[in-house]
Amino acid sequence: MAQQSMISNRQLLALVALATVGTSSLYAPAPLAHYAGRDAWYLVLIGGAAGLLNIGVFVWLNRLYPEHNLISICKQVLGRWVGGLLGFIFVLYLLDISSWVLREFAQFFIITLEPTIPITWYLAAGALMCGYAVYHGLEVFARVSEIVFILTVATFLGIYLLLLYQYQPEYMLPVLENGLLEPLKGVLVPISWVGDLMCVSMLLKHVRKTKQTGYYIVGTVGVIALILLLAVVTCTMVLGGEATATFTYPSISLIQNIHLFRNIERFDAALVAAWVMSAFIKITVYFWSALQGFTELLPIRQPRAFVAPLAVAMILCSKYKVWGLIEMASFYDKQSWYFIIFQFCLPALLLLAALGKSILTKHRDG
Repeated sequence: MAQQSMISNRQLLALVALATVGTSSLYAPAPLAHYAGRDAWYLVLIGGAAGLLNIGVFVWLNRLYPEHNLISICKQVLGRWVGGLLGFIFVLYLLDISSWVLREFAQFFIITLEPTIPITWYLAAGALMCGYAVYHGLEVFARVSEIVFILTVATFLGIYLLLLYQYQPEYMLPVLENGLLEPLKGVLVPISWVGDLMCVSMLLKHVRKTKQTGYYIVGTVGVIALILLLAVVTCTMVLGGEATATFTYPSISLIQNIHLFRNIERFDAALVAAWVMSAFIKITVYFWSALQGFTELLPIRQPRAFVAPLAVAMILCSKYKVWGLIEMASFYDKQSWYFIIFQFCLPALLLLAALGKSILTKHRDG
């Protein structure tokens, strides 16, 4: 089913961009400002550069094994048992990311909408929507992602333009007052956010490749960095670096003061709607990737039959993962190395093994 699905370059860009910064765009300025203050933009640039290196690893693996995704590449390079074990670990990680984002989704509604509703209902609603999309396949939610991507980008750009008269450029000064190294204390945080583009490793084999595919892949990293950069710079110039660090969702806090023609306000509703759609795409992409991984590892004839069990597992994992928003934010901040291990370290080691195997094979054949 899904293995024969194909998507365009534009759909690849939309899926990866939304799966990377679909949720972090609302809260990203706060932890970055905590570490770097008014120089939070510097961490975003470092994260973007790391993203180029990260996506390069997955593109290189795809060139070596163009008909395989990350899970099957593990088996091709390391063999059935060792590769299968590493692939299974990757699948669990993909499912784990789905549960983290689902918890973000539910936690956001508890804070901004109705805190009296049990979190299980929000988790179930999110899992049901994403499970429905996964059931209908990659091509379906890839087409949806194009629309969501345009709406999300237009919403963010529109809000940032409406805030133009509130910008205080002097809040950005002095630039890098504490030098180039001091802000790097928090560099793992943006690297782990941009590292969410690892879902590209499960999507590349389904892309109808053209001469422009490489440009779209590089452009995806640029779009991700630009969205984060605009969010960080806008919050800094409107709220200030120190104030930005104190908010849970700085991007929502800063737009609550927008008043258009004195009567039109509450633009935060548009931002919330865009965020919810982006979160839907991110959960769906990782949920689908986990399902594809199980399909590669197990002799599954009907992958759709596993959508419901995986959705239930995702709900249970999300519910008992953390107690609340503070604990979740602390994990993202203090344990960002956990995500980087799966996003970059293990894939980089897999690439080295693949290159070594390729060299040995050529030497043996020669």
